[in-house]
Amino acid sequence: MRTLTIILLLICSLAQGQVSFIDRIPEPVKVLTLFSASIVLDAVGDGLNDSGQKTLGHSLQAMSTGLLLTSPIFLNMDKDNFWWYLVSYVSLRIGLFDYSYNLSRGLPMSYVGTSSISDKIQQEFNPGVGHLWFPKTIFFTLGIVIPINEL
Repeated sequence: MRTLTIILLLICSLAQGQVSFIDRIPEPVKVLTLFSASIVLDAVGDGLNDSGQKTLGHSLQAMSTGLLLTSPIFLNMDKDNFWWYLVSYVSLRIGLFDYSYNLSRGLPMSYVGTSSISDKIQQEFNPGVGHLWFPKTIFFTLGIVIPINEL
């Protein structure tokens, strides 16, 4: 874990030195890349933790947290646009997390668990197999459109 933390710090320090390169990347691309990578890393880490592979799972979740903590370094956030970043992140998380988790566990894509609050909410609106693809696609699309149009 200590080695992973050192690697993340080195990557961040190298990236900070490449500010001119990072500034040339369009803001929507940076937002979508950082947020999507963080969400997928967290979901896969959670799935690995639940599968008994705790060391790798915790490492991936630490990388996810590291990406979010370093995002102000890479993104041109200001207080006026903060809510757009938040709405984009939450929308992408709704659209990506469950599918990434299910894939990492080897579960069917349409699987809905029983333990988390979001699972219980999804079970309340359970009209059948494949029922979640439409709302999750809308949230995923919203998470992509917001950075393109607003940031």
